[in-house]
Amino acid sequence: MLGQNDWKFEIDPIWGKQLNSEIRPNNAHALMFWQDRLVLATDHPDHNVIEYDYKGNVVDSWGKQWPGLHGLKGLVENNEMSLFLVDSGWVVNRRWDGESVDDWASPFNKMIAQAGSITKTTRSGQVIFSVGHPVTYGAYAAEMSFNPTDVVVLNNGEFYVIDGYGSDYILHFNRHGQFLKKFGQDGVHRINNGHGITMDERGDESLLLVSSRAEHSLMWYTLDGQYVKSLTLPGAFIHAPIFLDDHMLAPVCWTGERNRAEDNSGVICIFDEANTLVSVLGAELPLEGELLSGKGSPFCHCHGLECDDKGNIYLAQWNANGLHPQKLLRL
Repeated sequence: MLGQNDWKFEIDPIWGKQLNSEIRPNNAHALMFWQDRLVLATDHPDHNVIEYDYKGNVVDSWGKQWPGLHGLKGLVENNEMSLFLVDSGWVVNRRWDGESVDDWASPFNKMIAQAGSITKTTRSGQVIFSVGHPVTYGAYAAEMSFNPTDVVVLNNGEFYVIDGYGSDYILHFNRHGQFLKKFGQDGVHRINNGHGITMDERGDESLLLVSSRAEHSLMWYTLDGQYVKSLTLPGAFIHAPIFLDDHMLAPVCWTGERNRAEDNSGVICIFDEANTLVSVLGAELPLEGELLSGKGSPFCHCHGLECDDKGNIYLAQWNANGLHPQKLLRL
């Protein structure tokens, strides 16, 4: 059993096992439900998107043009679903020497960075438009990197992108992909390794909610870019949450000190309507002032979440040996 208080779960031992499937993720990054499908964003070079049925069987896979696929959101327009695909630009190096994995400056490292992009597509993956490096529309200087990690889409088609592997700005675009403004790097409240962005609609005013992963924090902004508040959870390299009723469910990719993440760690944190931590799946609830630790967790780098109408959680894990999403049953 995982979790505490009223938020306890157990791992479904069968869902997503896919022992006979030749289709597997590389790093499993983001999840979303659409009708009877669970859709996964991955950076596997042969299939950037994998789709599962309600039993966890692979029923479709597609896409090779987004090799650094990291974020995924949907928008229904005129009864048709559109997808927003975020390619971070981090891709497998075709010149990899077969050994190097940590020297990011090496031309022979396994992963190398190129400029990322955001692409709006039809449900079946046909490109509607793409947005590239902000230097091309005057938002960045030439020396600034652009490696986006996630996107949130408003009902009117406008969208906000978090450049979490690049220059850490939030960039706001209209429904046609035209740049409007950027923010998130002003004053003392600066995003650091923004890893996920969503909308928090629990209050009187809808707010943007973004991860500042390197700071172990979540940060709230108004839609016009004004900083509102932060929530810090020491020890949690936290990603943007999903919402279940009035609670936030946030994946944590690592636990540990800010400059010393614990290897092969990762938990799911659940916060109540007052943003108080009430349950940790994969670890004990930390005492006040205590560092969260997920060492020994059954998870490996929790990266993306989705939930169904019964309150069950679906988990995507980064660097987890090609593991398919796991289903966590609400108890």
